[in-house]
Amino acid sequence: MRTETFQTPGETRLDIRLGAGEVRLETAEVQETTVVLEPLRGNEASTAAVEHARVELRERGNGHEVVIDVRDRGRGIFRNAEVLVVVTSPEGTSVETKSGSADVEGRGRFGSVEVETGSGDVEFGEIAREANINAASGDVQIASVGGDTRVNTASGDVQIRSLAGEAKINSASGDVILREVKGELSVNSASGDVLVREAGSSVGINTASGDQELGSVVSGKVTLKSASGDLKVGIREGTSLWVDARSRSGEVRSELPVSDLPPDGNGPSVELRANTMSGDITVSRA
Repeated sequence: MRTETFQTPGETRLDIRLGAGEVRLETAEVQETTVVLEPLRGNEASTAAVEHARVELRERGNGHEVVIDVRDRGRGIFRNAEVLVVVTSPEGTSVETKSGSADVEGRGRFGSVEVETGSGDVEFGEIAREANINAASGDVQIASVGGDTRVNTASGDVQIRSLAGEAKINSASGDVILREVKGELSVNSASGDVLVREAGSSVGINTASGDQELGSVVSGKVTLKSASGDLKVGIREGTSLWVDARSRSGEVRSELPVSDLPPDGNGPSVELRANTMSGDITVSRA
């Protein structure tokens, strides 16, 4: 095991590069950053990766950047190495990490977060600013994001509790579950289902065979498209509704009075455009 500790008062940023293993991050009320590297396998490559890893402190603007680089860089001595990277840093630390197949877990409150991993899962608590997550086949789970959010995953599920800014989510076969989205939302999924419990602004969702459900929509333009999935939308009390809904072979049902004219007036309104080939479309009161 290898341990390095740096004094990092002010704004702190982590730059982590890892081939395979695990990344565990935690923020606390401290003024220093502690890095622990530990082999996850009992082979020489993992031990060498820990010994030869580059761990250093750099001055960055009004704060500091801690660089942790455990990559092979083509030398061959780290082949089949797996390393655990554990970092404790001040609250609000920003993170950029890239790995081949590492899980990334962050507990506490972070600034901005950028993660790129091949087959690992990604899990974070509170992200105060932007989040940019690329996980090829891993699941993504985040408690809250205070800024804009970008998530791309091939086969993993995406679960986010609270999104304050604009969000764009792309998933090939994984499900997307969002509890509260305050900014504009765009979701693209091939075969996964999409569930949004509360949407505070405009929403655009496109799926091939996945079902779509919006539990509560209060205002904005809502555009839902699916080849064979069912579409369900809940409209909050006090919101006027204009609908253009079409299904070639499915049923279209609305529990609310709808207008064939665009919404007019000062109250909140929703313009709903829903289109599916063989799925059902249901509009109800949230």
